[in-house]
Amino acid sequence: MRKIIALAITAQVGLICSGLNFGMPGLKAMAASAKSEEAYGYIDRNGKMVIQPGYDEAGPFSEGLAAVKIGERFGFVDKTGAMKIEPRFSEAGSFKEGLAAVVDASAVEKLYGFIDKEGKFVIEPAFEDAHSFQEGVAAVKFKRGDGVGSDAQWGYIDKTGKTVIKPQFSDANEFNKGLAIIQNGQHYGVIDRDGTFLVKPSYQLILQSPDNTLTYLKLSGSVMGLTGMGHNWIVTGGLFGFLDSKGKTIIKPTYDGATPFSEGLACVATGAKEKDGRPRTWTYIDANGNKTIDGKYSFGLPFSEGLAPVAKGRWQMGMSPSLVAAKWGFIDKKGKVIVPLTFDDAYPFAGGMARVVTDDKTGFLDHNGKIAIEPKYSDADDFSEDLAAVKTERAKN
Repeated sequence: MRKIIALAITAQVGLICSGLNFGMPGLKAMAASAKSEEAYGYIDRNGKMVIQPGYDEAGPFSEGLAAVKIGERFGFVDKTGAMKIEPRFSEAGSFKEGLAAVVDASAVEKLYGFIDKEGKFVIEPAFEDAHSFQEGVAAVKFKRGDGVGSDAQWGYIDKTGKTVIKPQFSDANEFNKGLAIIQNGQHYGVIDRDGTFLVKPSYQLILQSPDNTLTYLKLSGSVMGLTGMGHNWIVTGGLFGFLDSKGKTIIKPTYDGATPFSEGLACVATGAKEKDGRPRTWTYIDANGNKTIDGKYSFGLPFSEGLAPVAKGRWQMGMSPSLVAAKWGFIDKKGKVIVPLTFDDAYPFAGGMARVVTDDKTGFLDHNGKIAIEPKYSDADDFSEDLAAVKTERAKN
């Protein structure tokens, strides 16, 4: 599984991000190869395998059900492993607000519709793509024709299938706290529930962070970002600073890289650069720009549940900058090392657990920094509704 590095941007205009989907949310892309000796099952918080590994793909539990793939078909299981909706879909997303977007595998035309928890279509298949329902509406990609052009096919429907925001976008995301990220051509903007632009499409990228803040990216110009705390990123001459929501500078452009604010802190690149231009050290600052944690790490991720993954390693620059030969651990907001930097990979805490990787095997830490579940899985997802999908030896029939 690819490393979750949320919105780290350097002055070389490299962008590293994950855990932030602009595509269809729902089933986690955790696929076991055909005829594989391994498969996905589900463990509880004690590490007990409660649903035996027999699936080629496995999604997170949501509203008591999880999408799983057997062969070429998706179905839905409950937390006992019982198949509640038989595998008959070629695509399937997670249940949100009682509905899930699916594609009927038997249909000649592969279109998305929405089913209820009985597996019945509530909104008939009519869309080329679809996101999950959120705040009563879902972003869908309308078929071309009837005034819908190829560059403006995305709009929004309600739970009856009625169009509430007409198709006019190149792409569209779920609503969150009354806002949704949309794309027009090569630029991104933000709309409200009426479809009114709050941020006109003028940014090369807008992403939503795991804690539901928004970060705006513009690769040229001065404004680089906005978070729900009301602080923006800015860049002047290749340096990053922060603005308030009215555009007033609150932290002068000083940094070679930055992550969004999360739980009151942001990670920024400080100090001298290496010969190839990569930032040498990263540290954490508060909303006033005060350094709260000394700069001694090669990178740090946003705080989650009071802790943040940090790493020491070497930056490899290029079109997609990456951190190599790194060792990861966790610090608290005072900078105290709670978990020593000994892991090959580490992920932010979610639901009281954090994934860590050693020798290509994934396990879980608890909030005390103790290994709660030994690293022994080829792949693993975060816990969701007290269960986590893991990849291990396929169960014998």
